[in-house]
Amino acid sequence: MLTRTSIRRLLAAAALSGLLSAPSLAAEPPITIGLFAHLSGNFAEYGASFKNAVELYLDKLNAEGGINGRPVKLVVEDDRNSPQEAATVARKIVATPGVVLAIGSWSTTASLAAAPIFTEAKIPQISPTSSHPDFSKQSPYQFRQNNTDDVLAQYNADTIHKQLKATRIVIPYSQDDWGLFTVKATAEALEKDGAQVLLREAVMPGSKDFRPLVSKIKSLRPDGVFLALPYQEASIFIQQLRQAGVNIPAGGGVPLTSPKFIELAGKAAEGVVVHSIFFAGDPSKKAFVDAYRSKYNKTPDQFAALAYDAAGVGVAAIRRVLASGKPLTGQAVRDELANGPAYEGVTGVTKYENGNVRKAPTFLVIRDGQFQLNQ
Repeated sequence: MLTRTSIRRLLAAAALSGLLSAPSLAAEPPITIGLFAHLSGNFAEYGASFKNAVELYLDKLNAEGGINGRPVKLVVEDDRNSPQEAATVARKIVATPGVVLAIGSWSTTASLAAAPIFTEAKIPQISPTSSHPDFSKQSPYQFRQNNTDDVLAQYNADTIHKQLKATRIVIPYSQDDWGLFTVKATAEALEKDGAQVLLREAVMPGSKDFRPLVSKIKSLRPDGVFLALPYQEASIFIQQLRQAGVNIPAGGGVPLTSPKFIELAGKAAEGVVVHSIFFAGDPSKKAFVDAYRSKYNKTPDQFAALAYDAAGVGVAAIRRVLASGKPLTGQAVRDELANGPAYEGVTGVTKYENGNVRKAPTFLVIRDGQFQLNQ
């Protein structure tokens, strides 16, 4: 019988003879992707959708063997929807060995704050949702998955003017980079289409008392309101508007496609029309929707779908780099993102032009506590 000592001697002899070689048996290092979004605070639901979707995509990918046998590792950071924190977590991500792609953030403000760090490190940054045109103008390393605000402004106008037939409109908007651009561009699109914007009212983040604004709206007698607000403020506003007996049609932008808006607004959300580039009820999205529901026990929203596609586009670019035989670097992945073929995802076709995409809208109405096609 072999003793432990004799076994150790045999292993040592085999290693010396070249029969065992540690370097040849070592697995290749994982491919690392960074993800940052606000995972805490008032808008944490948006960040949770990002994280859930990217993890869903990468879990499936790794279960199937990764990319060329190499697992993909995800580094997740919470930027708290703060530009200062976004810059801090961007530095942490670029300092992580092997990172070749970053996905994030949710808001344009946070994404812009992180952009210079990724640019300097030559690591491509895909924001699933940053819509301000300035984001993709920062450098050749910034990409987005959704439409820019100038495109979305026309969809906003179509939502309230064409879908809801309103012609005298008021717009409460978020006092931030996104809201400032959105209200200006949406008002211009409405007026160009023949509608009249009676009021543009800034809303500070975290606002809860909209009674003075509601009184102002009542005095103007509009026939429609467009909510350029995140779900938190929008849900409180629409409740107070309905409680005051103002039952005019209401439309909303991309932020209100989150189920969290329906949850918080309750019955006051009924009848609100939004535009989206993802609808969970579309039969062609069934595989993604079923997988998401199975893992998280909830229906994916547009933000989850956009993040899922960001992961898919990034992985496709990484595959092409490896197939080319080039060293896998952030620069090489950026070049494949910029010059690669169109990618068919759950939010439509992604084909970057100067970091931007263009995707057609679907109009949805909140009916019986859920999003349905507005027909």
